[in-house]
Amino acid sequence: MVDNSYEKQHLKKVRTFIYITIALIFLMIFIFISIFLLFFSMSGILDIAYFLPKLAIFSFLISIVFSVLAIKNLFGKILLVLNIFLMLFMIFFGP
Repeated sequence: MVDNSYEKQHLKKVRTFIYITIALIFLMIFIFISIFLLFFSMSGILDIAYFLPKLAIFSFLISIVFSVLAIKNLFGKILLVLNIFLMLFMIFFGP
């Protein structure tokens, strides 16, 4: 007989790793767009008429979703808090 509990536990860890990886990818996209908006652009993060703020908000939302899916892990919690603080920084201190 095969022990299914070990396999289920391993699959949960793999699923959490995938969620964290996807959240990190979209967080990095959000950070790069935020840096571009802060240093080079004259628009802010909430200027929805332009393409880059739309892309930044979309990547922020995807990163939040995958961070919430991985909330049981410490890295998921850290990513969620980092996403929220970065968005608040961009709203209040961005151009």
